[in-house]
Amino acid sequence: MAGGQTIIIKKVEDDGHDDHHGGGWKVAYADFMTAMMAFFLLLWILAASEEETLEGLAEYFTPAVSAVGASGSDGVLRGQVVELAGEMRASEGAPPVEAPDLPDFGANDPLQVFDSRLRDAEPQVVVEYLPAEAAPPTEEELQARRMAEAAAQMRAAQERREARLDAIEAEIAARIAAEPALAEIGDNLRLDRTPEGLLMQILDEEERPMFATGSARIVPQTRALIEIVGETVREMTHDLAISGHTDSLPFARQNDYGNWELSSDRANATRRALIEAGFPPERIARVSGLADTQPLYPDRPEAPQNRRIGLLLEYPDPGQETAAAPR
Repeated sequence: MAGGQTIIIKKVEDDGHDDHHGGGWKVAYADFMTAMMAFFLLLWILAASEEETLEGLAEYFTPAVSAVGASGSDGVLRGQVVELAGEMRASEGAPPVEAPDLPDFGANDPLQVFDSRLRDAEPQVVVEYLPAEAAPPTEEELQARRMAEAAAQMRAAQERREARLDAIEAEIAARIAAEPALAEIGDNLRLDRTPEGLLMQILDEEERPMFATGSARIVPQTRALIEIVGETVREMTHDLAISGHTDSLPFARQNDYGNWELSSDRANATRRALIEAGFPPERIARVSGLADTQPLYPDRPEAPQNRRIGLLLEYPDPGQETAAAPR
């Protein structure tokens, strides 16, 4: 060739190796994803639908009854009628069966399957009963409530008072028993619960007088009893009434000094002994001498036990009772 150049021709054959690297697989993948989405959407609709709706859908897609009036000659028995022994039947084929009137289940209107329950259901009426407002109480009811509350308060106050009195009596008895010098005159102190309050009486005896004969001078043992009583009840807020009593035996001294004066002097001497024992003087409500007008034993007015000192721990009003517990 001219110029001494050699011409080389290279032939390349295409073996189709890169055909699968095209875009056709993308279309197939998109179809697959669309089918999967439709499948999961169908599952969600089935799960969210009610049983009646699902039954309607199933019946809607069930094939309609066809060839209802056929004799069945094309079946297995080819039109033969199976007869029982002793019975003769014609083998002309089964009588035609009338097709029942079946609902179309939405064939004309597909949406009626879904809203049939809403159209056919009875309207639900919800009746809510609200509690009626209570009528205001009448005046008679209010009065009855107030009386019941007052009675309950009185009962509670009485229970508290009885508990305090039990504690007082127990403490007085324990302190007398702890004093050997008072062992002989322990019975001379008498405790009684009266409608007015707790009555503590120091009685005289023939062999054991509480006061010197014919005077208001307190003997040491009587003073010890008075101190025990005063120290036991001094922490309470009840008022104390002191009264002096004598028997009916006539007693006369110069200047007309008799049982009235003697009972009054003994009551006043008891008041001073209580104050010396620490009892608050402002809680002593009254001091009185009653002579022989209120004998302890009316059938024996001359009995020595009629000579006595009475210490009445008065009950307060139930609504005002704030007495402290005895120490």
